[in-house]
Amino acid sequence: MFFHEKQNHNTELCFLKNFLAIFIIQGRFITATIGSLCVKKGAALFTVTVSLLIMSVVSPAYAAQLNWDAKTFENAQMPKFTFQRTVFIEYKQGGAIADALRGQEYSVTVVADSNTPGIQELLDELNLSLSRAQSSTHITDIKIEYRASLYGRGDNASVDYRVILTPTIEGFLIREYSQGTPALFDVAWRGIQTNAPITLTTQEHGEIEINQPLSFFKKYYPTVAAQIAGTEGESVLTMGLIDASGIGNQPLTNWHFLFDPTGIAAETGKYGFSGDKVVVSSFTMGESSFREGQVREKEVHASFTKDAAYSVRTVQSGDSANIFLAGYASPDRLQDHEVVGVSATAPTSAAQTSTGSFPVFIIYGMAGMAAAGAGGFFFWSNKKAKRESEYIQTGIDPKYLRGVDTSEASGGYKTNRGEAELATDDQGYKQHQSVYDQQSPRGSLPKDTETKRDEPKSDSTRGSMPKGWKPS
Repeated sequence: MFFHEKQNHNTELCFLKNFLAIFIIQGRFITATIGSLCVKKGAALFTVTVSLLIMSVVSPAYAAQLNWDAKTFENAQMPKFTFQRTVFIEYKQGGAIADALRGQEYSVTVVADSNTPGIQELLDELNLSLSRAQSSTHITDIKIEYRASLYGRGDNASVDYRVILTPTIEGFLIREYSQGTPALFDVAWRGIQTNAPITLTTQEHGEIEINQPLSFFKKYYPTVAAQIAGTEGESVLTMGLIDASGIGNQPLTNWHFLFDPTGIAAETGKYGFSGDKVVVSSFTMGESSFREGQVREKEVHASFTKDAAYSVRTVQSGDSANIFLAGYASPDRLQDHEVVGVSATAPTSAAQTSTGSFPVFIIYGMAGMAAAGAGGFFFWSNKKAKRESEYIQTGIDPKYLRGVDTSEASGGYKTNRGEAELATDDQGYKQHQSVYDQQSPRGSLPKDTETKRDEPKSDSTRGSMPKGWKPS
């Protein structure tokens, strides 16, 4: 981005090159294409400051999010999935898609449950996904919220998609807890996904497909869908929104594990804990770490040409998930699929996490390194101080000094301040003593200086001639 200053009464900054600004606000990708623009310096500074503040407080738009609170049996039956994706269509050369989307804004929201026609199709697809994952869990009911929002701009348009699924699951508890035998929870269901089109029928919108991004254009902007049909862009826009495979593919052993030893005692009887006080375990994924690797945004690009050149891009952030279980949880495998064993109390190795004794080792290791570093620093500092002590100016001990009056050298003017001199009989000081320090009330003149004598006063009233005057 280039800029120059206009020299006029109001100094302005002129941006010469078009640029694309992308923000993520409340889980949505927002783009803005700005052409040649002139703004005042104050306005530019204000804009930059506000932009930085916005970017520092907004939350990222994760691709798939899972929150499963299984501390109680009732809550465990209803996990919550959130899927988000943003589609960008660029049309810098214009064309039919540009004419259809430029300047357009449109949003659609659909809320559905088991009474909505077409919801059974979604249940069948999700249960088929669970069967493929060898999960013992079965979905009996589901609630869904779908939202799509279009924002058309000069050179591009974006559509933000969000799907919230709240299924009712059964069969996740494989075995209850008994003395000496941990409870077993099935967690293979967390990676549900489907690419199939899911068409619901609502009173407000009629038939609407909620899983494939291209369906939004087919229903509300058919000209755009016709241009995309049969191109690489179509394959990108038919990828299902309901896709938690990234959560399912990440082994629980790589998740961050913590547990709360204070425990809970309410509503744990259905797990076999008989109401006893149990600890709470949590598994978290979604942050970059040595366990999970670096979390990156998921982007898919496609370019195609019809009446003009177009570009399609989908963007979504990394997956994230939180799982909370009543009891001390430990990942395990049963018949080649992942389960979690849960006990009422923590074992003797309770300090260990999903990475073994890594946290404890790191804490003590860092403490030891800090102590060693501090000891080495003090040793080096003390050695250096001893080596340089002979070069340090220490001054004169006050016991070897004595106070004297300030010299009268400045025209006989004497201040109230005093001076200090060495308290010694060394004659060297007296040899260089100021002549003005001699105690003479009238001072003295240099040697060989003639002394002026007073002339006798004449008694004549007629005046007198100058001394040494002779008539010519």
